[in-house]
Amino acid sequence: MKKRNFIYMCFILPSFIGIMAFYIVPFLLSLYFAVIDNMMNKEWVGLKNFKLLFENELFLSALRNTGIFCGIAIPLGMAIALLLVLVLKKQRRGRILLILLLIPLIVPSGTVIAFWKYLFERNGFLDGFLQLFGKNMFDIENSRWAILIIILMYLWKNISFSIVLFWSGINWIPQIYHEQCQLDGATGRQEFQYITWILLKPTTLVVLLMSIVNSFKVFKEIYMLYGAYPSPYVYMLQHYMNNQFLSLNMQKLSAAAWCMFLILGIFLGIIYRVQRKNLDYL
Repeated sequence: MKKRNFIYMCFILPSFIGIMAFYIVPFLLSLYFAVIDNMMNKEWVGLKNFKLLFENELFLSALRNTGIFCGIAIPLGMAIALLLVLVLKKQRRGRILLILLLIPLIVPSGTVIAFWKYLFERNGFLDGFLQLFGKNMFDIENSRWAILIIILMYLWKNISFSIVLFWSGINWIPQIYHEQCQLDGATGRQEFQYITWILLKPTTLVVLLMSIVNSFKVFKEIYMLYGAYPSPYVYMLQHYMNNQFLSLNMQKLSAAAWCMFLILGIFLGIIYRVQRKNLDYL
C-alpha cells in the first residue's frame, strides 16, 4: 500500500511543483508586496496600502462596476441557461439545438470582438439600422449603458457552459421522481419546485462557481473592445490591476488583488455554508 501511495505521489509531484511555483508562492509573495512601502526601500507600512486603496476613487469605481456587472450577468446567465435547458428537454430535437448553443464556446475572442464592434460602433449595424428611421445612436461607449454591452457579450460567450452543466445535472435526476409527481397530479411548477430545483442544488453551486470564474475571464474581451483606459462606466478591477502592473506599482496591484481575493472568499464561503445546509435536508 505504501509503495502504491509513493507511485501516486510521483505522478502528482510535477503538477504540485508547478502549482506551488507559479500560483501559490507568487500569491503569498504578493502579500509581502502589499505591506511594504515600495520595491526599493521595502519599508513595512502594514495596512497603509489597503487604506489608500479604499480612498482611491478609481479603485472604488472599478470595484463598483465589477460588482454591478457580476451582480447582473451571473444570476441572469444562470436563469437563462436553466430556462433553455428546461425548454430543450421537452423538445424532440433538443440535443441538436443544444449543440448549436455550444458554438460560442469555440468562437475565438478576436471574432467575438469584431462582431460586437460592428454591431455597436459608430456607423455600425445598429447605427445604420436606426438611421433608416431618421434616428442616430447615442454615444453608448461613454454612457451608463455601456456596461450592458459587456453583459450581453458575457451572456453570449459563456451561457453555453452553464447550459451543459445544467443539462448534465437534470439528466442525473432519476426519471421515476418525475413519473411519481405526474401520477400524484402535480403541476409543472410543483414538479420543478419540489423535484428538479431541489435535486439541482449541487449542480447550481458548480454553475455559480464557474460563472464567477468566467465573469472575471471576460476582461480579455473588454480590453480588446474598450482598451486599457475605457470610460468610467466600464472600468473594471482587472483594468485597475493591469494598469498598476504596467506602471510597476506592485504595492497597489498586490493590495487590490488581495482585496478581490478576500471579497470573493467571503462571498463563496457564505454560498458554500448555505448550500451545505440545504444539502443536509436532501
